[in-house]
Amino acid sequence: MRRFHWAVAVLAWAGAASAEPIAEQGWLTACDMEMSPPACLIEAGGYALMVEAGNGTPDEVLGYLAGLPPVSAIWFEGTLSDMGDSTAALAVTLAQKVENIHEGNLQALQGDWAPDGEETPFQIRIGGLEWQEWQGDEQLDAFAMIPGDACGDGTSPGPGTVISLYRLGDDPEADGCWLLEYIDDSTMTLRDAQGDQGAVGFTRVTP
Repeated sequence: MRRFHWAVAVLAWAGAASAEPIAEQGWLTACDMEMSPPACLIEAGGYALMVEAGNGTPDEVLGYLAGLPPVSAIWFEGTLSDMGDSTAALAVTLAQKVENIHEGNLQALQGDWAPDGEETPFQIRIGGLEWQEWQGDEQLDAFAMIPGDACGDGTSPGPGTVISLYRLGDDPEADGCWLLEYIDDSTMTLRDAQGDQGAVGFTRVTP
């Protein structure tokens, strides 16, 4: 059983109800088959797409998605509806697991991380493809993560997984780009690809 742990999993749908076809590669980031109705979350192109039972997705397709590990690269086809600024409802007609070189790094990134040497209680929280910044118990910002080989402006900071950050909200804008230089179970190093922070070490925050 996998449950949604992130605020993006509870979405208030808005916008036009007309259906739009889609065929794209994305990321299956979470499923909860004990929800009512059962649902999965697919993230693609900065959008959080909710796939609910009874909303046009065949039971066997939803079951296939639920059987994949969290943050799995997939190819999917279907129709979008109820589109908001960064959310939409998705009826999936076809889903297939695909290879993606960034998958392992994205899976390793999941969780809470504190920058080394930071005296204030600042940390980043990564769930699926959402990057949240927290100061103690207060959430400061949230961003959609777009993984790839280069930043959104074409900057290529080096080999490895490059993460472009786009601020979530009414008017999302590119807000940063980081190169993942190293990661293991407890530590990671990110290099600021567009700013002047250089390499920043992080340590995993354990509950």
